[in-house]
Amino acid sequence: MNSISEYIVNGGIFMYPIIGGTIWAVILLLERTVFYFQTAAKLQKEGDTIETILTEQGVDATLSYLAPRTGLIPRVVAVALKHHKLPLPRIEEKMDVELLRHLPRYSKSLNLLATLAALMPILGLLGTVTGMIATFTVIKLQGTGDAQSMAGGISEALITTQAGLVASLPIILGHLFITDRLKRITDKTREVCAFTIDYLKDQDQCEQ
Repeated sequence: MNSISEYIVNGGIFMYPIIGGTIWAVILLLERTVFYFQTAAKLQKEGDTIETILTEQGVDATLSYLAPRTGLIPRVVAVALKHHKLPLPRIEEKMDVELLRHLPRYSKSLNLLATLAALMPILGLLGTVTGMIATFTVIKLQGTGDAQSMAGGISEALITTQAGLVASLPIILGHLFITDRLKRITDKTREVCAFTIDYLKDQDQCEQ
């Protein structure tokens, strides 16, 4: 514990925002990871069920299935089926509007995570600059004979650089991972939407 405390203290003031930003990012990553895993499994099941009911039982039965559900796919498909007598371009527009209405909930915190990942090395660089300023200040006041005093500034410069780079790496990898999970969710949603449109076209229930 002492060595960790010394490491933080030797790193200077910029170690604290680096540590705080890293903890914040880890919390966001954990929350998004759990959310995406739960949502992806649910949407996969709902999407497959919707395709089955729509194919075997038709529009009315599918709307009955969708009525109590509030997920992304049920909402978007319900909009299409409720307006299935409209021309195809109008149905697609309504589906796009519904997607845009609900997707922000799924992409929550992604921009913030990307910002934190970029910010960590910058904070490390600021620590490097302040450490080097401290070192040159010692040289200016005491010359190069006091190696111990100079070591404090150099240590601060190197530690904050290391901390910033180490902190940014897992955030970047985590951001890539959850972005991929979000892409899978949106891909499944668009797949079911395309299936719905194709079904309505095949059943001649869309005016073209």
